[in-house]
Formats: sequence, C-alpha cells, structure tokens
Amino acid sequence: MNNVRPVRGLDPRDSALSTPGRRWAVFGFAAAVIGIAGGGFCLKMIGFATTIYKDETPGFGLVAMTLYLIGLLPVVFLTLWALFSGKFQDVELPKYRLLELHEEFERNPGMRRSHVER
Repeated sequence: MNNVRPVRGLDPRDSALSTPGRRWAVFGFAAAVIGIAGGGFCLKMIGFATTIYKDETPGFGLVAMTLYLIGLLPVVFLTLWALFSGKFQDVELPKYRLLELHEEFERNPGMRRSHVER
C-alpha cells in the first residue's frame, strides 16, 4: 500500500497536525481530557474506598471497585496493543485510501454494477 497517491491535490503529509502549534494544541487538549476523566475515575475509586472503609453498605464498595478495575483492563490492554503493534503510525492513510477507492468506484460504472449484484 505504499503506492497510494494523493487525491485531488490532498497530500497525506499535510495533516491537521503539520504545524508545531497545532500539535501542541492537540496534545494539550488530549492531556486535559485524560486528566479530567482520570480525575473523575480516581474520585469514584476514592468514594468506593471510603464506602469500604466506613462499611456503610457491606460489600458494595468492593464489588463496585472490582468491576470498575476489571472493566478498565481491556481498555488499557487494547490501547497498549495498538500502540506497540503500530496501529497509530499512520492514522491519515485510511482516509486517503477511502477517497481513492470512492473516485475509482465513481469512474468505473462496471464496478458499481458488480457490487450491487452481490
């Protein structure tokens, strides 16, 4: 798939993150979102821990904490897998490939009929 050519003057190297200012803005926004979400998660865990400590409702805090942490594990593992397997290397390429396929589909009416018949 290295022979992908730009479509209608679009160049995959001209992404939204091509300038350092935009790159820092996206990084800052991502850090803020992760910080707020992580803070909310930590506050919820602290609430469950205080429920366990005060023993207000026996077993409630422990079960809730366990379920939250078990639910978090697949997200962490999938993110790490995607990161280490290179899934985030070129996130712009599929978009340009889709545009290329769309143009090819529009130029070739026979291709359209064969896909409709299936």
